[in-house]
Amino acid sequence: MRDSVSTAPVTATASVTPAFWCERVTYRTMEADKIAEASRRSVTEPAEAIRRIRADVHELAHTLPPMERHRALSWVDGGGCVGAIAALHRGEPCGFSLSHRGAWTEWTVRPYLAFRVRGEALLPVLPHSFG
Repeated sequence: MRDSVSTAPVTATASVTPAFWCERVTYRTMEADKIAEASRRSVTEPAEAIRRIRADVHELAHTLPPMERHRALSWVDGGGCVGAIAALHRGEPCGFSLSHRGAWTEWTVRPYLAFRVRGEALLPVLPHSFG
């Protein structure tokens, strides 16, 4: 018995919303040669993306040498994060990086458009073997 596929027209209703792709990559050395750790996520607000960077940097701050700590905290508590949020609102990417304990960590945020399609407008998935 074969499954029947409806031939009734489906009106696709998709919504497009701005979203922000956030990445944190930590390299084993200052030369950024091998990745030690990476995390990625999508958020819907520029402020949320920057909030996550700020939280990470605050968590690392106590491990940083004095000059790097000052630079990092100046960015998260000063104009750096404000400028980053403004860049995201303009549709531009932003980022921050720092060295700590011989490693190198980079945070990047890139705006993109998220397309959301209602479930009934999606095509059915076919099994590997059919027919």
